[in-house]
Amino acid sequence: MQQYEVQQEQQSFALPEDLQRFRQEISALRALAAAGVPAHLVEDLDTFEHKVEHLEARAWERKEVRVLKRNELVRLSLAVLRAYGSPSV
Repeated sequence: MQQYEVQQEQQSFALPEDLQRFRQEISALRALAAAGVPAHLVEDLDTFEHKVEHLEARAWERKEVRVLKRNELVRLSLAVLRAYGSPSV
């Protein structure tokens, strides 16, 4: 029982750290986007960042929620990188 409690404590410390890294990735991507990508992508990033910032801790604890958010961030990252490297921007 005591081992379970220690494991739970370790998980509770890891989740906020994981969420903080996720937020840092969003911020870095927003900085890149601000350097010259279409406005709609910046708006998409703002909306996504707002959703992540207001996500309840209990929801973030669920692996499927983290996976969905990670997939959405990857999709946005690819869109920003494509737009950033595009000569039409």
